[in-house]
Amino acid sequence: MLFNGLGPDSEGDPGEVIRSEEWPISDTQRAMVEYEAGDGDDALRFGELLRESLAPLLSSESELDFFASELEARLEEVELLTSVGETLGSVVGVERAAGRLLRATAAVLDAEEAEVWVADPDGIGLSRIAREVRAVKPVPDGPDRIPAADSDSSPLGRAYREGRAESGVDRRAGGEADTPWLLVPLRHTALHGTAGAIGVLKLRGVPGRNPFRAREERVASAVASHLAAALENRRLLDDSVERERMLVELALAHDLQLKLLPETGDFEDLADIAARCDPAESVGGDFYHILRLPGDRLGVMLGDVSSHGYSAGLIMALTMSAASLVAREHDDPAAALSGIHRELVRKLESTEMYMTVCYAVLDPVARSLRYANAGHPHAWRIREDETVRLEALNPPLGIAEFDRYGSREVEWRSGADTLLMFTDGLSDCLRTGRMWSDELLTDVVSKATAASSDQVLDSLFDLAAEPDGGAVDDRTALVVK
Repeated sequence: MLFNGLGPDSEGDPGEVIRSEEWPISDTQRAMVEYEAGDGDDALRFGELLRESLAPLLSSESELDFFASELEARLEEVELLTSVGETLGSVVGVERAAGRLLRATAAVLDAEEAEVWVADPDGIGLSRIAREVRAVKPVPDGPDRIPAADSDSSPLGRAYREGRAESGVDRRAGGEADTPWLLVPLRHTALHGTAGAIGVLKLRGVPGRNPFRAREERVASAVASHLAAALENRRLLDDSVERERMLVELALAHDLQLKLLPETGDFEDLADIAARCDPAESVGGDFYHILRLPGDRLGVMLGDVSSHGYSAGLIMALTMSAASLVAREHDDPAAALSGIHRELVRKLESTEMYMTVCYAVLDPVARSLRYANAGHPHAWRIREDETVRLEALNPPLGIAEFDRYGSREVEWRSGADTLLMFTDGLSDCLRTGRMWSDELLTDVVSKATAASSDQVLDSLFDLAAEPDGGAVDDRTALVVK
C-alpha cells in the first residue's frame, strides 16, 4: 500500500496498483492512497482505519497553514497602519511621506502601482503628488493632472466627485492577465462639520491577482484617512503661516503709513497744532498734511479717500507726495488743489474712488485764513462766540473732469481762533436720532478756548469713543490754534 500524503512514498518498487482512493482534506488539498497487488484484506482494513485517523489531522494542518498565512497578512497590515502616523510625523513634506506610505501600501496589498491625487485649492482639478511603481515590467506613466475633475468621466474623477471607494478589473487583450484596481477617496471633515473629498488614493494590482477584497479596501481607506488628515493639517498650517505673514505686513504698512504723516512738533514755532489718524483697518485712506510756507505761513491739509485699505492707503500716499510738491509752488490753495487733481485724477478714476480735500493757508501776519475745499464737509474756523464752516467750494477729486478750483478767505486771529478739520469717521461715531453730530464736536472746541490743541484733540476722540459709537471708518482730526 502506498500513501502519497504527508510523508514520502514507500521505499522499493511499487507493485501493480489495483485500487486507489482520494481523501479530500480541504477545498484545495487531496490525499491519495493506492493499493498494490498482493495487499490483502488486512491492508484494506488498515487503509480504512488510516483514513479515519489521518483525515482530521491533515485537515487541521491545512487549516493551520491557512490561518498562519492569514495571520501573517494581518500582521503586515497592522504594521502598515501603525507606521502611518510615524511616517507622516517624521518625514518633512507630505509628498515625501506619501511616497513612503505608497511603497508600504503597495507591498502589503499586492499592488504594482500606487498613486496619490490631490485636489487643487479651488477644488476643480486633481494633481498627482506621489507615485510608487513595483511592477517587474515598465508601467507607462500617464498624465499627472486632471484639469476638470468635476466633469472628468474616468473612474478617478468619479471617485473624487462622489467621495466613495470604487474597484474594478481592467480586461487585458492578447492573453495578458487581467489587472484589478482600487480607488479610495481622501476625505476629511472640516471645522464646520461638513465632509468632503480632497483627493484620491489609487491602487493597481499585480496582473492576474484576484480583485481587491473588502478587507483590503478597508486597509486602503485607513491609509487614505491618515493622508487626508495630514494634507488638511498642512493646508491649515499654510493658511496660518500666510495669515501671520499678512498680519506682519499689515502692521508694517500701518507703521509706514503713520510715519508718512508729519510730526506736529516740527511746526510748534508757527502754531499750536495737534493731529491724529486712526485707520479703521491696518491701512486707511484718511490723512493730514502740514506744510511750512514762505513768510511764516502755515499750510494744513486734511483729506478722506472714499474707501479704506491698501488701495485707499496708496492714494493717500500719492496725494501727500503731490501736495508736498505743488503746495510750495502756489500761494493760492485753489491752484494747489488743481495741481493735485492733475496728478491723481487718472489714478482715482482707474480705482473708482474719489477724495474730499480741504487745504487752508494760515497767515498770522496778514491775519487771514485762505482755503480751498474740494467736497469736504467737516472744516471749521471756531471762536468762543462764533463758528464758521469752511464750505465746500468744489466737488471731490475724482468725481469728474474738473480743473477749476475756487478759494475763499476769512479772518484769522492767532491765539483766539481755532481751525478744526475732521473726517466723517469721527462724526459718524456720534450719530443721534435727530442729526449728525458735527455740533457736538464743534461745541467741544468752542468751550475749550483756554485748552491746548492736544487737550482739545483728546476731548474729541474721547467723545467719539463713547459706548454708543463704533469705529467703522477711518477717524482723523486736526486742530490748529
